[in-house]
Amino acid sequence: MTASTSMTRRRRRIGVLALAGSAALALSACTTPGSAFPDAAAQQGYMQDLAEARFELLSAQIGQAPDVIGSAYVHAVSGDLESHENDSVVLFGDPTSSFSQDKGSADGDTVDIYHLPGAAYDLLLLGGELKELAPTEWVAVQTQYVAEEDAEGSLGPACVYPGISIACDIYTAVEATRSSKEGVLSSVVVSMRNDGSSQISTSASLESVLAVGTLFDLPDDLVSSFSEDDLATLLPVTIFQNAEGGLVKMELSGTVESETKLQLQAGFEVSGTSTLEDLPTEPSGFDVTAIPAADQAAFWDRIEELRK
Repeated sequence: MTASTSMTRRRRRIGVLALAGSAALALSACTTPGSAFPDAAAQQGYMQDLAEARFELLSAQIGQAPDVIGSAYVHAVSGDLESHENDSVVLFGDPTSSFSQDKGSADGDTVDIYHLPGAAYDLLLLGGELKELAPTEWVAVQTQYVAEEDAEGSLGPACVYPGISIACDIYTAVEATRSSKEGVLSSVVVSMRNDGSSQISTSASLESVLAVGTLFDLPDDLVSSFSEDDLATLLPVTIFQNAEGGLVKMELSGTVESETKLQLQAGFEVSGTSTLEDLPTEPSGFDVTAIPAADQAAFWDRIEELRK
């Protein structure tokens, strides 16, 4: 996920659960003697346990340096205000190398970001008019990928990297909504497939999404205009997992019917397993311009200006 284009950048029991898909097969034995229908309490208990198990598998894996290729996207629309990000993402190795390719600029003013394992800097590959900002093909700036594995509530070190960071943020918002003492608990629907994969349909409140702070960075005046009802709006979240519980896709997508309608969408989808060959060749030092730390804020501001 490119930092320059975003509108910036433990478990509790389930409240309500529903049954869907082939999970019904597993409930055939949950019957009361003499009854042709599943016992409601047994059915709900089974679904609670199933949902908890799938969430726990996901939380154990989501932030652990995966070797994946995927697509990340973040969109926000409110009145005349629009922000759109579309990136292809490669994560590989431990420590992690990452490469995000900016697919969101129609005029070619792109910023691709290459992070070498353990490096204190990121390499930017500028496209279109942005090439005028440096005399070389690549630009080096202070890294934005600083792992906080031991931070309270952290899901793992990979949560700082592009794509995975979006999934971790959505998951955190879902968990905050589920554990909130205020408001209505969001429902959780679990659909199991014959191959062991699953789909979870749940939601996150706008308040929890904003509290994450790094998923959508909306203008202060817009955020301050939200009423309590707006903040309580539940935004649908869909999570796809493989048979082992690993992430396949996670997406948040919904509308807040505020004074000015706000449409939000963010997600990350894994499309394959990465290899070293999916990363670019590390450029020679002669092909890299290092931006001094004192000048980096102005450098990013200039990128924003050129992309407007």
